[in-house]
Amino acid sequence: MVTFNRVTKFVAKLFGMISDFKNGEYVCLKHDKTKKFYVVSNIIVEGKIQLGYFSDNTHRIEEDAYIEPSKLEYSVEEVYRRHNELKGVF
Repeated sequence: MVTFNRVTKFVAKLFGMISDFKNGEYVCLKHDKTKKFYVVSNIIVEGKIQLGYFSDNTHRIEEDAYIEPSKLEYSVEEVYRRHNELKGVF
């Protein structure tokens, strides 16, 4: 499985199928900033990347959202986290 995952990432990079968002980063919808997600996989499949979110219905973290990267932007939390990382504050 690990070898297959590495090959998949290599092929995705080769064909430019990786979004600018990195795995684990927090993002939100451009048109609705209240919808928060985190990037599970930044590999673009059928034009979309895999995202995770907290479901109010099941009270669990779900990792089954697929959204086009063009409809996403960094959330305020991610910008703040990156700012602190650059300043050396953790």
